[in-house]
Amino acid sequence: MKAAAKLQGTCSVCLRTMQLRGDYPIRHGFSAVGVRHGQSGGYHTGPCAGTQFPHLGISTEGTQWALDRERKHIDRLNAQLAELATNPDLTWYPKKYDVKGGRADLSRPFVVKYGDEEPIAYSSDNPPSYARLHKAKVAELESFARMAASAIAEYERVLASWSPEKYPTSRAPGKVETVHMEMPRKSTRFGEWTGILCRFTRPGYASDKNPKTDDPSKVTCKRCRAALGLPPLP
Repeated sequence: MKAAAKLQGTCSVCLRTMQLRGDYPIRHGFSAVGVRHGQSGGYHTGPCAGTQFPHLGISTEGTQWALDRERKHIDRLNAQLAELATNPDLTWYPKKYDVKGGRADLSRPFVVKYGDEEPIAYSSDNPPSYARLHKAKVAELESFARMAASAIAEYERVLASWSPEKYPTSRAPGKVETVHMEMPRKSTRFGEWTGILCRFTRPGYASDKNPKTDDPSKVTCKRCRAALGLPPLP
């Protein structure tokens, strides 16, 4: 028996086109509306709550929920900015490097008070001046507030002009095989072999398992196409 065609529709929370399971989008990641993926503002990246709501071609329930969430979020941010304007005591944590890139050592909090200066002798364990720490916290909250304001404007635009006809479902495209651009490789340890352009792979299975071609027009790998200066595939 031939499998039924898969459909895609618009997620009512992240407003992206996603494959559907019944009337609901399948599980997918969330990127803040109007914000470049990779930026983070609390819940701005991670699993998308749109899986809990019908797609936008049926209902705006998820969009209204997301709009209310962003309004509450920006209210909290504005309250935090107002508190920072009173120059309260700030808490700073040194970094520990037990993971790549380091992370805050929450077991060693430092309280930085208004007017505190940086120690003359630099040490990663010494807190920054109050002025520098305060400025960084204000800049972070203002950035999050701009993200929330951008999302609010987009959700309001969608709700103001919504109709089911504007967000129809369509047939989901089939998977496209990833084909890499061939890249001659050479090393004193492994000799010569044919690898791929987008990353280094050792000779043998690691290289042989990746479909590849010497014809740029047949390349479908996003990174290989970018390295070749080719436009993304539709």
